[in-house]
Amino acid sequence: MTIADDDPRPKKVQIADALRPEIAELPKGRKLASVRDLADRFGVTPVTAGSALQILIEEGLIESVPTRGYFVQTSTVGDDEGGSTNRASRDEITAIHSEIRQLAARVAELEKRADHTSSL
Repeated sequence: MTIADDDPRPKKVQIADALRPEIAELPKGRKLASVRDLADRFGVTPVTAGSALQILIEEGLIESVPTRGYFVQTSTVGDDEGGSTNRASRDEITAIHSEIRQLAARVAELEKRADHTSSL
């Protein structure tokens, strides 16, 4: 998978958006691909891939274990026995990011129209 150059979102955000639903399906504690593997997968630098993982850390979806790698978050404040609280939060985050993508596409479309109109 590669990143869309015409997407108005930063590459790190595109990668985080692509990983979020995958992470939601993984069991807690599952190790994620390395930064280098993610960089290769998405066709970006390791720095950009690492920045995407940092977004997911800040959202509480994954955790970094020094010298071991990145893992699906094993504990979440307020997480119940079945994990439904965490799942609901992930679903809400995924829905919000979907709305953001739709709005970003709409903004890009409107900007193109404005550019075209101003050049007339």
